[in-house]
Amino acid sequence: MATEIRRSASNGAGSGLIAGVIFGVMEIVGAAIMGMPPLQPLRMFASVLLGGDALRETPLGLAALIGIVVHLVLSAAFGVIYALLNRPLAAKVRTSFSRESALGLLYGLVLWVVNVQVIARFAYSWFLETPQFLQAVMHAVFYGLPLAVMYVAGERRIHVLRPAPGST
Repeated sequence: MATEIRRSASNGAGSGLIAGVIFGVMEIVGAAIMGMPPLQPLRMFASVLLGGDALRETPLGLAALIGIVVHLVLSAAFGVIYALLNRPLAAKVRTSFSRESALGLLYGLVLWVVNVQVIARFAYSWFLETPQFLQAVMHAVFYGLPLAVMYVAGERRIHVLRPAPGST
């Protein structure tokens, strides 16, 4: 059981990292399209650790580095949580792209609600200055969905390689 939990958590962490890179790149692209400084999302990620100073006073290079590290650590952690929440589900669900895609989109929205609409309201109010509908979509489509797809790919590798009980 502990081995299965570790395997699932590892799959979630890896999937979360990949989804986090996709989400981070799309945040940068989105900022550029909206006429904002393209690296502003990295400053926002850094502000989780440094506070509001990361947005204005912290040198860009340092803010970008800290932002990348914070973003990737959180992305991996959210991936582990996703995997552990999926762990009790039947293998049929965990290996279904359509079911997991729906769960991933929902998970991305839940992350946005918890992180931005709840936590940011108390600790990081500057996160509320960005267009919230767009952020909700970004969390669902560019983090939740890739997370789910990568998670399913990992689950399929495990379940295809492992023979069914009683088979030879």
